[in-house]
Amino acid sequence: MPLNKLRMPSMKLRKGLLPELKIGHSASSERQGRALRPTQFCGPLRRSRMLKGIAHAGSGDSSEDRYGIVLALSQLTHTLASAEGPAAFHAAAETAATLLRAQQAIVFLKDDDGELTVGGVVGAKDEQLIAAARDIAEEALSLNVPLLIPNVSADPHSYARKVEKSGQASVLCVAMRVGDTNVGAIVVMSADLRAFSPGDIELLHVVASHAALAAIRSRHTTDAETTRQEQDDLIRLADRKIQELSLLNRISEAMSSTLDLDALLKIALEESLAAVDAGAGSIMLISEETGRLEIVASHGLDRKWVETTSQEIGKSIAGWVAEHGESVLVTDARKDARFVMPFYRDNITSSASVPLKTKGGVIGVLNVNTVQPGKTFDERDLELLMTVANQMAVAIENARLYARVNRRTKQLSSLLQISRTITSTLNLDDVLNRLTTEMCALFQLDACTVLLVDEVSGRLRFGYGTGLKTRRKYAYYDIAAPLAVRVKQTGRKLVVRDVSSSSSYATEISQAEGLKAAVALPLKNHGRLVGIAVGFAREARRFPKSQNAIMKPLGDLAGVAIHNARVYRRKYRIADMLQHRLLPAEIPQIEGLDIGCKFLPAREVGGDYYDLIPLGPDRIGLVVSDVAGSDIEAAEYTTMGKHVLRVYARECVSPAQVLTKTNDLICEDVSAEVFISSFYGVIDLGKMVLSYANAGCEPAALYKAKDQKVLTLLADGILLGIRGGSVYEEREVALEPGDVLAVYTDGLTEASVSNQRFGAAAVAQILAASSHLTAQGIADRLHDALLEFVHGRVTDDVAMLVVKVCRPRNSA
Repeated sequence: MPLNKLRMPSMKLRKGLLPELKIGHSASSERQGRALRPTQFCGPLRRSRMLKGIAHAGSGDSSEDRYGIVLALSQLTHTLASAEGPAAFHAAAETAATLLRAQQAIVFLKDDDGELTVGGVVGAKDEQLIAAARDIAEEALSLNVPLLIPNVSADPHSYARKVEKSGQASVLCVAMRVGDTNVGAIVVMSADLRAFSPGDIELLHVVASHAALAAIRSRHTTDAETTRQEQDDLIRLADRKIQELSLLNRISEAMSSTLDLDALLKIALEESLAAVDAGAGSIMLISEETGRLEIVASHGLDRKWVETTSQEIGKSIAGWVAEHGESVLVTDARKDARFVMPFYRDNITSSASVPLKTKGGVIGVLNVNTVQPGKTFDERDLELLMTVANQMAVAIENARLYARVNRRTKQLSSLLQISRTITSTLNLDDVLNRLTTEMCALFQLDACTVLLVDEVSGRLRFGYGTGLKTRRKYAYYDIAAPLAVRVKQTGRKLVVRDVSSSSSYATEISQAEGLKAAVALPLKNHGRLVGIAVGFAREARRFPKSQNAIMKPLGDLAGVAIHNARVYRRKYRIADMLQHRLLPAEIPQIEGLDIGCKFLPAREVGGDYYDLIPLGPDRIGLVVSDVAGSDIEAAEYTTMGKHVLRVYARECVSPAQVLTKTNDLICEDVSAEVFISSFYGVIDLGKMVLSYANAGCEPAALYKAKDQKVLTLLADGILLGIRGGSVYEEREVALEPGDVLAVYTDGLTEASVSNQRFGAAAVAQILAASSHLTAQGIADRLHDALLEFVHGRVTDDVAMLVVKVCRPRNSA
């Protein structure tokens, strides 16, 4: 921190300070880790060792070093109090120089005429330097504040020139006081440029207090009782200073031990109250949400008063302190014109309020008060509270920053989780269900509903709702409609602290359900409104800034998910319609043949299909095809493939020629990523012969009743759509009564569980075992066996045709 920004109570800073100077010094490596031992100034050697120990302790920032200072000063209290005459003042000068790591130190005493005389000196032998130091001491006493000159070359006073000529660069002077009486001063000078820290000034105050005691004792006043009282006062003052240093050490350790804001505030308040013997107090912070002072930690105050207090900056004592950034002592707020009070607490006998300041300004106020009769806080109490407040403000700001980072991380994590949740499905009902669930969790809501904007009429329609005691849809619509209409008009989110107090938004259902706080978010897709999500809480409250910040991203995210789900639903309906048109509306009745079929999609819409193509009075075409994939796109290409193949089937007699022409056309019109496997066969009913070709589909299985064997009908050919000009092999097989032909896609044979496939062998076994059944009965057996094998969960579409030869055509 630059020295010109340091705020210390009752201290004057000279103009011309070096902006690059910093408060405090880092301990050198050889000084770290050394602990002080209690000792007495029984001789020069032991005193020298002790002072060196104090110097090491004072130059570091660790808790062990602070403890060493406190322990050493405790010993100095007794040593200087018992020393006699010049020895005491020499010890004081030596102590001051060593503690502050300076080369020169002079103790000046006031004589009976009020003149300053040298009582003890260390290092300063130049009379001109001593005279300059006397002038500095006189000015410090006249100003009644410590005098700090970090750079004498920048100071315009004549004594600064003298000090500079003597080779000194920086000066610090504090008064030696007993009660309100100045008995002298201590001047410390350094040949190096020094920005004496607040800790240095506090240490010099302690030494000055001790030296003042020795000065009083050296006068040998005849009023022994008065002298004893002054000594006692000084000892008490010294002891208090030690207690204060110990307190600051404890607070510093406590504040550096946690980033939990609540724990930090509790520790700081308890220590502050104990330090000034206050019965009650509070820490108020300026809310990041409302900009008002709110109590975040308290002791000895009525709980109801704590929970309801929210003060405007400028109102009340704390509001005045927050506005002006100044500390105050108050004994009667009614008589102080500075304060505009919302109410008065006449039982308080004394109170003190100090601002909590950071580089960005005031962030809060520390308040202490007492109701003890006769108890009043003084300037010393105020100075101590200001020191505590400075430490507290930095710690609070760090904790707040940590909390903000954590909160932002959680928000981003929540948005990511919501994104994954509501975009993991394209089912509109699932999207809305997950959206309302996530909104309730994120904003602590008790009920939530989504109204969708009709894509044709633009009207609001009920989408989904959760949290109400009733399950009726109209109830969700009624409570959300007033807020949703407003959001639809403005296109912006709407936050209401309490809908029950608003005639515009309150409804009978919201009153009956006890709903109060509400938030309505526009759900948009690329700026177009697709719906409104309305959430309610049963407690009247504001939504914090952190929650407000993620409302728009959440609305946009949900809007895209809803739009995608709607698009998918439309495409699904189209594909579902296509799927139903792919499959024959009914199985034709053909003399001599019994035909059964089965279709099992892995999803709502599949890419597999079967077809029966009448090719005249004596011929029937059989088709089983599989388009890669089982989604809407697969259904679209399946439709195209079906109709292309039907056209060529009526044009060409040869099954191989039909597949060749179909393949050539698909290669021209379909992207390289879409492939179709297809089995195409033609049964000549007059000859009872099956001619067939295969484009990468599963080989058909033919059960021969005469031999009771199952044949695999193989034929070479690649998938349709891979390469134009491909040639397909064509084969024939004779059919006899009792034979059973099964044509199917690979979803049947390749179905697997625990790396075990259903397989063609299982198909053959079922055909042989079920050959006595009807064709549909056999198809049902294959279907049931598959579902049992995969435990009801298929992963690929299955389409199958089963044809059973009954008897020769026209036979008796």
